[in-house]
Amino acid sequence: MEQLERLGLNRNEAKIYLALLDLGDAQAGQISKKTQINRTTTYDSVERLIQRGLVVYVIKANKKVFRPVPPQKILEKIKEEEKIAQDILPELEARFKQNKEKEDSNIYKGHLGIKSILNDILSFTEYVAFGSSGKFLELMKHDFVQFQKQKKEKKIKARVILSKSSKTSESVKLAYTNFRFIPDEFSSPTTTFVYGENTAVIIWSTTPIATVIKSKQVAQSYLNYFKLLWKKTKP
Repeated sequence: MEQLERLGLNRNEAKIYLALLDLGDAQAGQISKKTQINRTTTYDSVERLIQRGLVVYVIKANKKVFRPVPPQKILEKIKEEEKIAQDILPELEARFKQNKEKEDSNIYKGHLGIKSILNDILSFTEYVAFGSSGKFLELMKHDFVQFQKQKKEKKIKARVILSKSSKTSESVKLAYTNFRFIPDEFSSPTTTFVYGENTAVIIWSTTPIATVIKSKQVAQSYLNYFKLLWKKTKP
């Protein structure tokens, strides 16, 4: 189910699509019973799945009977959406560049917001970071692991400063990174990334939130602070 949600379905839509794969043809009441989702919500979710092209229906005995499209259609739909995105990308890029200078900072919320920051970092050849580590893996899970794998594949250089208590943590073991450590008393509940002219400060709350500042001056200031800490720490 989690994988379907990562493809853009909400939890109810994912439940219903999986239920239909098991049931085959089914009326709304049967779907509602199997998924334990109330009938009104079931109808709304099925309608969205129909609009997405993942569910179709036929009329039998004057009643709507729903059935799932083959799972292969999901991949076909993603390819169609990718083609549309590629077609409109030049126009979107042009509009973005027109307003780029006006944008100094952005706020990102939730797992998808943080994931977009990680994807942005992957477009650079190196970055530095300091702060908390445990929450990064705990909250981002699969995305943390994928981030580390892609870093290794792209040979992105990373230097990170963490608290000493993080030295034996799972996140350190999994990371493709050059680490140094500071006393726990100086650790932070946030993680600060500096990459290019960008500085991202991530607060690892239950719903993570981040501020990304695009400023050469701010990035250089944080980088200088990082370099000072790096000199005073050991692997």
